[in-house]
Amino acid sequence: MKHLLYCIVQQDLAEPPPEPGMCVVAAHGLAAVVSRVEETSSAPSVSSLLAYERVVEAIHARQAVIPLRYGCLMESESAIIRLLEDHRQEYEALLGRLRGMTEMGIRVLCPARPGSVPGSPLSPGAAYLASLRNRYSSGNSLAPEEAQLADQITGLLSGCYTEQRREISPTDQGRLVSLYFLTPKTGLERFRNKARQVCPPGGTKLLLSGPWPPYNFAVSPD
Repeated sequence: MKHLLYCIVQQDLAEPPPEPGMCVVAAHGLAAVVSRVEETSSAPSVSSLLAYERVVEAIHARQAVIPLRYGCLMESESAIIRLLEDHRQEYEALLGRLRGMTEMGIRVLCPARPGSVPGSPLSPGAAYLASLRNRYSSGNSLAPEEAQLADQITGLLSGCYTEQRREISPTDQGRLVSLYFLTPKTGLERFRNKARQVCPPGGTKLLLSGPWPPYNFAVSPD
Protein backbone atom coordinates (compact mmCIF):
# COMPACT_ATOMS: atom_id res chain seq x y z
CA MET A 1 0.00 0.00 0.00
CA LYS A 2 1.13 3.52 -0.77
CA HIS A 3 -0.04 6.92 0.43
CA LEU A 4 -1.92 9.18 -1.98
CA LEU A 5 -1.38 12.86 -1.13
CA TYR A 6 -4.24 15.32 -1.59
CA CYS A 7 -2.92 18.59 -0.21
CA ILE A 8 -0.69 20.23 2.36
CA VAL A 9 -2.03 22.57 5.03
CA GLN A 10 -0.85 24.38 8.13
CA GLN A 11 -0.55 21.89 11.00
CA ASP A 12 -2.38 23.87 13.69
CA LEU A 13 -5.33 24.42 11.32
CA ALA A 14 -5.55 20.82 10.10
CA GLU A 15 -9.00 19.31 10.61
CA PRO A 16 -10.20 15.71 10.35
CA PRO A 17 -10.32 14.68 6.66
CA PRO A 18 -13.77 14.94 5.03
CA GLU A 19 -13.84 11.29 3.87
CA PRO A 20 -13.48 7.94 5.69
CA GLY A 21 -10.22 6.10 5.22
CA MET A 22 -8.15 9.28 5.15
CA CYS A 23 -5.71 10.67 7.69
CA VAL A 24 -3.47 13.62 8.42
CA VAL A 25 0.30 13.21 8.66
CA ALA A 26 1.71 16.19 10.57
CA ALA A 27 5.25 17.40 11.22
CA HIS A 28 7.30 20.60 11.36
CA GLY A 29 4.26 22.89 11.49
CA LEU A 30 2.76 21.35 8.33
CA ALA A 31 0.29 18.57 7.62
CA ALA A 32 -0.42 16.38 4.61
CA VAL A 33 -3.89 14.95 3.98
CA VAL A 34 -3.49 11.40 2.64
CA SER A 35 -5.21 8.07 2.04
CA ARG A 36 -3.77 4.58 1.63
CA VAL A 37 -4.16 3.15 -1.87
CA GLU A 38 -3.01 0.22 -3.99
CA GLU A 39 -0.50 1.24 -6.65
CA THR A 40 -1.67 0.56 -10.21
CA SER A 41 -0.41 1.27 -13.71
CA SER A 42 -3.91 1.78 -15.17
CA ALA A 43 -5.30 5.25 -15.85
CA PRO A 44 -7.51 6.63 -13.05
CA SER A 45 -11.28 6.39 -13.51
CA VAL A 46 -13.38 9.52 -13.82
CA SER A 47 -15.08 8.70 -10.51
CA SER A 48 -11.67 8.46 -8.78
CA LEU A 49 -10.58 11.83 -10.16
CA LEU A 50 -13.84 13.51 -9.17
CA ALA A 51 -13.73 12.03 -5.66
CA TYR A 52 -10.13 13.24 -5.26
CA GLU A 53 -11.02 16.75 -6.39
CA ARG A 54 -14.04 16.90 -4.06
CA VAL A 55 -11.78 16.20 -1.09
CA VAL A 56 -9.34 18.96 -2.02
CA GLU A 57 -12.20 21.40 -2.70
CA ALA A 58 -13.79 20.67 0.70
CA ILE A 59 -10.53 21.39 2.52
CA HIS A 60 -9.83 24.48 0.39
CA ALA A 61 -13.25 25.87 1.34
CA ARG A 62 -12.13 25.96 4.99
CA GLN A 63 -8.47 26.99 4.85
CA ALA A 64 -5.42 27.67 2.72
CA VAL A 65 -4.14 24.58 0.93
CA ILE A 66 -1.30 23.58 -1.35
CA PRO A 67 -3.32 21.29 -3.65
CA LEU A 68 -1.48 18.39 -5.23
CA ARG A 69 -2.47 16.93 -8.58
CA TYR A 70 -3.79 13.39 -8.63
CA GLY A 71 -1.12 10.71 -8.57
CA CYS A 72 1.34 12.00 -5.96
CA LEU A 73 2.25 8.77 -4.14
CA MET A 74 4.58 8.28 -1.18
CA GLU A 75 5.94 5.01 0.18
CA SER A 76 5.25 5.60 3.87
CA GLU A 77 4.35 8.11 6.56
CA SER A 78 8.05 8.56 7.32
CA ALA A 79 8.62 9.52 3.67
CA ILE A 80 5.83 12.12 3.96
CA ILE A 81 7.41 13.54 7.11
CA ARG A 82 10.76 13.82 5.30
CA LEU A 83 8.98 15.61 2.45
CA LEU A 84 7.49 18.13 4.88
CA GLU A 85 10.87 18.62 6.54
CA ASP A 86 12.84 19.00 3.30
CA HIS A 87 10.40 21.52 1.80
CA ARG A 88 9.28 23.25 4.95
CA GLN A 89 10.32 26.77 3.98
CA GLU A 90 8.91 26.41 0.46
CA TYR A 91 5.56 25.11 1.72
CA GLU A 92 5.26 27.76 4.42
CA ALA A 93 5.89 30.49 1.85
CA LEU A 94 3.34 28.94 -0.52
CA LEU A 95 0.68 28.74 2.18
CA GLY A 96 1.30 32.37 3.03
CA ARG A 97 0.92 33.36 -0.62
CA LEU A 98 -2.24 31.29 -1.14
CA ARG A 99 -3.98 32.22 2.10
CA GLY A 100 -7.37 33.77 1.38
CA MET A 101 -6.98 33.10 -2.35
CA THR A 102 -8.74 30.90 -4.85
CA GLU A 103 -8.38 30.11 -8.55
CA MET A 104 -10.65 31.29 -11.34
CA GLY A 105 -10.34 30.12 -14.92
CA ILE A 106 -11.30 31.35 -18.36
CA ARG A 107 -11.08 28.93 -21.26
CA VAL A 108 -11.10 30.28 -24.79
CA LEU A 109 -11.71 27.83 -27.63
CA CYS A 110 -10.16 29.25 -30.77
CA PRO A 111 -11.22 27.83 -34.16
CA ALA A 112 -8.97 25.16 -35.64
CA ARG A 113 -6.22 26.45 -37.89
CA PRO A 114 -6.26 25.38 -41.55
CA GLY A 115 -4.52 22.05 -41.99
CA SER A 116 -4.86 20.96 -38.35
CA VAL A 117 -5.74 17.29 -37.91
CA PRO A 118 -7.84 16.15 -34.93
CA GLY A 119 -6.23 13.52 -32.75
CA SER A 120 -7.76 10.15 -31.91
CA PRO A 121 -10.31 10.24 -29.08
CA LEU A 122 -8.96 9.23 -25.67
CA SER A 123 -10.62 7.62 -22.69
CA PRO A 124 -11.47 10.09 -19.89
CA GLY A 125 -8.60 8.89 -17.71
CA ALA A 126 -6.08 8.95 -20.56
CA ALA A 127 -7.34 12.39 -21.60
CA TYR A 128 -6.69 13.68 -18.07
CA LEU A 129 -3.12 12.39 -18.07
CA ALA A 130 -2.59 13.82 -21.57
CA SER A 131 -3.76 17.21 -20.30
CA LEU A 132 -1.09 17.06 -17.57
CA ARG A 133 1.58 16.32 -20.19
CA ASN A 134 0.37 19.29 -22.24
CA ARG A 135 0.42 21.55 -19.19
CA TYR A 136 4.08 20.88 -18.51
CA SER A 137 5.24 20.71 -22.11
CA SER A 138 7.43 23.67 -23.05
CA GLY A 139 6.68 23.09 -26.75
CA ASN A 140 3.19 24.57 -26.51
CA SER A 141 3.09 28.34 -26.97
CA LEU A 142 0.38 30.81 -27.86
CA ALA A 143 0.17 32.11 -31.42
CA PRO A 144 0.37 35.92 -31.74
CA GLU A 145 -3.39 36.33 -32.11
CA GLU A 146 -4.00 34.03 -29.13
CA ALA A 147 -1.51 35.97 -27.00
CA GLN A 148 -3.18 39.23 -28.03
CA LEU A 149 -6.60 37.93 -26.98
CA ALA A 150 -5.17 36.67 -23.67
CA ASP A 151 -3.62 40.12 -23.08
CA GLN A 152 -6.99 41.77 -23.72
CA ILE A 153 -8.77 39.50 -21.24
CA THR A 154 -6.15 39.85 -18.51
CA GLY A 155 -6.11 43.61 -19.05
CA LEU A 156 -9.88 43.83 -18.63
CA LEU A 157 -9.60 41.85 -15.39
CA SER A 158 -6.77 44.01 -14.02
CA GLY A 159 -7.18 44.56 -10.29
CA CYS A 160 -9.23 41.37 -9.82
CA TYR A 161 -6.29 38.99 -9.42
CA THR A 162 -2.76 38.92 -8.06
CA GLU A 163 -1.21 36.40 -10.47
CA GLN A 164 -2.13 34.78 -13.78
CA ARG A 165 -0.93 31.85 -15.85
CA ARG A 166 -1.60 30.72 -19.41
CA GLU A 167 -1.46 27.48 -21.34
CA ILE A 168 -2.47 26.22 -24.77
CA SER A 169 -3.66 22.74 -25.70
CA PRO A 170 -5.04 21.25 -28.93
CA THR A 171 -8.57 19.85 -29.11
CA ASP A 172 -10.58 18.21 -31.89
CA GLN A 173 -12.46 21.52 -32.28
CA GLY A 174 -9.50 23.89 -32.33
CA ARG A 175 -6.99 25.26 -29.84
CA LEU A 176 -7.92 25.78 -26.21
CA VAL A 177 -6.33 28.78 -24.46
CA SER A 178 -6.65 28.37 -20.70
CA LEU A 179 -6.16 31.41 -18.48
CA TYR A 180 -5.82 30.94 -14.72
CA PHE A 181 -6.15 33.72 -12.16
CA LEU A 182 -5.18 33.75 -8.48
CA THR A 183 -8.07 35.71 -7.02
CA PRO A 184 -9.00 36.83 -3.47
CA LYS A 185 -11.96 34.81 -2.21
CA THR A 186 -13.57 38.10 -1.20
CA GLY A 187 -13.38 39.43 -4.77
CA LEU A 188 -15.13 36.65 -6.69
CA GLU A 189 -18.24 38.61 -7.61
CA ARG A 190 -16.17 41.50 -8.94
CA PHE A 191 -14.12 39.07 -11.00
CA ARG A 192 -17.25 37.43 -12.45
CA ASN A 193 -18.83 40.78 -13.30
CA LYS A 194 -15.74 41.92 -15.20
CA ALA A 195 -15.34 38.55 -16.92
CA ARG A 196 -18.88 38.85 -18.28
CA GLN A 197 -17.75 41.95 -20.18
CA VAL A 198 -15.27 39.95 -22.29
CA CYS A 199 -16.36 39.92 -25.95
CA PRO A 200 -14.46 37.18 -27.80
CA PRO A 201 -14.00 37.40 -31.59
CA GLY A 202 -16.43 35.65 -33.88
CA GLY A 203 -16.08 31.87 -33.90
CA THR A 204 -14.39 31.90 -30.50
CA LYS A 205 -16.10 30.32 -27.49
CA LEU A 206 -15.44 31.38 -23.90
CA LEU A 207 -16.11 29.56 -20.62
CA LEU A 208 -15.72 30.99 -17.11
CA SER A 209 -15.06 28.46 -14.33
CA GLY A 210 -14.24 28.40 -10.65
CA PRO A 211 -13.59 28.98 -7.89
CA TRP A 212 -11.16 26.09 -7.59
CA PRO A 213 -8.29 25.14 -5.30
CA PRO A 214 -5.24 27.00 -6.70
CA TYR A 215 -3.63 24.05 -8.50
CA ASN A 216 -1.94 26.25 -11.09
CA PHE A 217 -0.34 28.47 -8.44
CA ALA A 218 0.93 25.78 -6.08
CA VAL A 219 4.47 26.48 -7.26
CA SER A 220 6.92 29.30 -6.85
CA PRO A 221 5.89 32.37 -8.92
CA ASP A 222 9.41 32.25 -10.41
